[in-house]
Amino acid sequence: MAVTQAQIAELAGVSRGTVDRTLNNRGRVDPEVAERIRKIANELGYQRNRAGSLLVRSKRPVKIGVIIQSVKTPFMQQLLSELEGARHDMAQQGAELLVRTTRDIDFDEQIGLIDELEQSGIDGLALTPVEDVRICDRIDALSEKIPVVTFNTDMPGSRRLCYIGQDNYMSGRACAGLMNILLGGTGTVLMITGYLSNQSHQRRIDGFRSEMLSAYPGISLLPLERCEDNRDTAYAIVNEALDAHPEITGIYLSANGPSGACDAIRERGLHGKVHIICHDTTEENVKNVRAGLIDFLIDQNARAQAVRPLSVLLDYILTGVRPADEYMLTHIDIRNRYNV
Repeated sequence: MAVTQAQIAELAGVSRGTVDRTLNNRGRVDPEVAERIRKIANELGYQRNRAGSLLVRSKRPVKIGVIIQSVKTPFMQQLLSELEGARHDMAQQGAELLVRTTRDIDFDEQIGLIDELEQSGIDGLALTPVEDVRICDRIDALSEKIPVVTFNTDMPGSRRLCYIGQDNYMSGRACAGLMNILLGGTGTVLMITGYLSNQSHQRRIDGFRSEMLSAYPGISLLPLERCEDNRDTAYAIVNEALDAHPEITGIYLSANGPSGACDAIRERGLHGKVHIICHDTTEENVKNVRAGLIDFLIDQNARAQAVRPLSVLLDYILTGVRPADEYMLTHIDIRNRYNV
């Protein structure tokens, strides 16, 4: 026999209306009460009827807000393209996408977009969060009313529903292992990140550095440099580093900027002498892999990162079922000239 909201209300010691608001993500409910209701519902195996929820909402589509930061970079452009490609399919399922972007990593701009989307009446939010405690607080406040999913970049410790993207720390460790193979256990490596305020960039560097220091003591690491996702800045960093440290044999980039590094290596005639590892299967990176300037790049599946948050949010909004895993990780996909 199907479990009813009335049964859950009786066991939780609350009204049926409180149960309805909790399981349908409508209105404000005390967080502790809401958690008790969801726990009872899960234990009893309660399931909302997806078709019935769609029928109830047929007069107004489910509104899913999406915020993507740093869209000036090629990979974020891939994410945006995948999202736009998903619009028709989501509309067929009764959902409308409200996509907002920021060119850079900007706290004030992101907060403004969150406020705008909330005021527009969104039922759920997919977000690439700026690394700032105030964004964490905003996610927590928003989660009392609607579900929030982070993707590409996470906000650990927040009350977001789940994170969808790569395990960036493990990705950085994998790059360290690849660099060790390329250098034969000895050499000097320049590390370049994008923004210290971008958690995915920093977690990759943390994993790379940790693995290098613990497993490959014969390889020296130069101080971390920042290019702020700019190819020209990366070009200048590589040239200045090679002037000061001509012994450099490896470059690891955790963010956008590999094309600038490749230009510097090409102009100096160091093709094949300085090895480069970076991230993302962008058109420019693939070109440089095929030219032998980039030895390895790590792909993180733009399509999965764009589409999964939408399906997770829609399922939760319509059925109240939380995703089975807090972390829905994409593969660490290693590419070289033979498989790009």
